[in-house]
Amino acid sequence: MITEEVLRMSVMVVIGRIFLGLAFLALVTAWVSEVRGGPVFGLSQQHLFGDATVMALLGIGAMVDAFWHARNR
Repeated sequence: MITEEVLRMSVMVVIGRIFLGLAFLALVTAWVSEVRGGPVFGLSQQHLFGDATVMALLGIGAMVDAFWHARNR
């Protein structure tokens, strides 16, 4: 039987993976910006590194929350 905690855990794992994937994409785009020597998609290298940092923290937070829900089932 699937409990409410397991459903919450599953949702948070998906959200965490999405944020971590976006963080990786922003990081790669920042590196491309470094190689090209200019902005990519109108975003500077600093902006992209900031985006990668924030999305990585959100992804880690979602994964910690998923762990918490898995522990409390």
